Amino acid sequence: MRSVSASLAATGSKYLTKLNFRPEIQGLRAIAVCSVAVFHVWPWLVPGGYVGVDVFFVISGFLITGVLLREVDRTGRIDLLAFYIRRARRLLPAAMLVLLLVALATPLYLPSALWRDGTNELVYSAFQLENWRLAAKAIDYLAMTSAPSPVQHYWSLSIEEQFYVVWPGLIIGVVWLSRKVRGPWRPLLAAVLGAIFVVSLATSVWLTLVDPARAYFVTHTRIWELALGALLCLSSAEMWFSERTRRVLGLAGIASILAAAFLFSAKTPFPGYAALLPTVAAALVVVSGQSQSSFSAFALLKTRPFQFLGDISYSLYLWHWPIIVFFTQQSGEAIGFWGGSAILTASVGLGAATKIFVEDRFRFRASLPARSRIVELAIFAPVLLVPLIGFCAVSIEIARQQALVSNNPDDYPGATSLFSNMPVPAVQAYAPSLPTIKRDLPPSEGCRPPRDESEPVGCQFGDPDGGTRVFLIGDSHAEQWVPAFAKAASERRWNAKSFTKPGCPLFPTMIMFGETDRPFPECLNWGQHILRIIRQQRPAVVVLGQRDNLRAYPDDGSPRPVSHTLVRLWRSIEALGIKVVVIADTPYWGVKPEQCLARDRQCSVPYRSVADRDPLVVAQRLYPHVPLVDFRDVVCPGNVCPAVIGNVFVWRDTDHLTATYSRSMADIFGKRMDAAIKQLNAAGPGHPVTSPPAHGHGLSPARI
Repeated sequence: MRSVSASLAATGSKYLTKLNFRPEIQGLRAIAVCSVAVFHVWPWLVPGGYVGVDVFFVISGFLITGVLLREVDRTGRIDLLAFYIRRARRLLPAAMLVLLLVALATPLYLPSALWRDGTNELVYSAFQLENWRLAAKAIDYLAMTSAPSPVQHYWSLSIEEQFYVVWPGLIIGVVWLSRKVRGPWRPLLAAVLGAIFVVSLATSVWLTLVDPARAYFVTHTRIWELALGALLCLSSAEMWFSERTRRVLGLAGIASILAAAFLFSAKTPFPGYAALLPTVAAALVVVSGQSQSSFSAFALLKTRPFQFLGDISYSLYLWHWPIIVFFTQQSGEAIGFWGGSAILTASVGLGAATKIFVEDRFRFRASLPARSRIVELAIFAPVLLVPLIGFCAVSIEIARQQALVSNNPDDYPGATSLFSNMPVPAVQAYAPSLPTIKRDLPPSEGCRPPRDESEPVGCQFGDPDGGTRVFLIGDSHAEQWVPAFAKAASERRWNAKSFTKPGCPLFPTMIMFGETDRPFPECLNWGQHILRIIRQQRPAVVVLGQRDNLRAYPDDGSPRPVSHTLVRLWRSIEALGIKVVVIADTPYWGVKPEQCLARDRQCSVPYRSVADRDPLVVAQRLYPHVPLVDFRDVVCPGNVCPAVIGNVFVWRDTDHLTATYSRSMADIFGKRMDAAIKQLNAAGPGHPVTSPPAHGHGLSPARI
């Protein structure tokens, strides 16, 4: 999610007196928060509205640095405790109020499949680590289809809080060093800030190119934006220009922010160099300062609507995203005009109320005596327990729902119910329990390499001393068969291993393109390592599976289709005396299980064939000697893909099976693999298999 800085109006308002209050900055906050709120509600209207976060990072760097510099000029030092108490007063009450209400609303209004992730993010948000949590999820292939949490927008507040922790100490260190060398501290501070700006910006540009999902959230790709504001404060740049020039700069700044909001999109590499447009634009508005002219940025930004929205922007931001998440989860539909209007109205109303009754109550109350500041700071410590309390409450409810799942395995026949005349037992709850469905993962989760590593890691199943060595190889759509594969291997005493990598099928001569439309060289290297392992260990059978819509191109730039490359790969493996079996991909379920199941535990979607686009299916038509095992009839019986079969949830997300359902398919999986291997033995090397379709499901020859 691309969102605006969660500190918004909080940055510096406490410290602005009537003498140094900057109405143009308050109005700039209004532009930023409105662009982000509208972007989240109607992304088609303002596709680049996420640039508001960059505007606020510049504002934060400018205002907070100004506060600290004025304190050094006035007293020669920085009172860290007083600074952190002021920050706690300003940010924590409203932020923790929203976290508390989200914690209370989560079990009431969100599907239970989202509870565990949601409560985890409550804790990360409370301790200002949400940006790193989201950065980790951004590189977790299995988390890419997860629904957003109601507190996901706290990532930017986390970055700012991390900035608040480091920045005062940095300035203290520079002042101390300047005194040691008996030199002026401001030039030294400017040099340090300039170095931070350059290094962070370079890191941002580089990481945005190589790993854009992670680059969006991590602190070190954003700190240059705060440093830009700090440099702006340190330089007093508004004094460099005449009033006429500043008027032009201010209008140009507003126009540039709006241009970024309307012209950027989700496809724009961001932050990187693209973030220079909104950040420099925000700096221009700050530099423009105040003006008596009616044709200036100041004249626009000082108007009552802009000042009102700037005043409530912090609370408005805190409220708008949870409202959007709860609304969409309850309605299950895209946000239309009236729904979006209601969301924005409610966000403004709650923002205004929170500003008056929460923010101002804590921000403007009288301070305790200096000697009692530690007591005042301690007052805020318990508010961090709010999300922990919510986490515990939801965990208890998750445990209660798990207890409803019967311990009798006969109550959960799963896939075997499709081929049995026995009635499916009545149960209190389906398996796995709905709150844990997203974590119902294959046992191979702990022994596969991350996306950015290329060395294969094998998972051992069955009998390590067994005479028949079988490998299961592929991406997460191959990995979803591991529970069935492991159980079938144990029953047949296979010496079985799985080699899987997220988003990476066995394409050792193909350049894969990942979810972010960038080359995936680790996949190419991984595939080449897998071929080396196959040549060294010589399994009897290699079973291949993969997602149907992954894109790949020959690494030598030739125009060969993927299907032809796959056939060449299969022939090269067969040349080693190894049998090859391929598994047709499961269909894309197309809806989030938590939304579908929240309304109807018996929900289903029509079957959508993937045969024409599945590269394994297309390649097998060219080379039918390799058997194609198809489980369409087991996951979508009668051309309908249900959420539940035999008291077991089939799907954990939009396109992966639950481990529980896969395990229930072990008998079917094993028998179809046996049939495929038997056909290969009967046909001999290099000859098409022409046996009749299996199980009477109208499958083509060699299709098991």
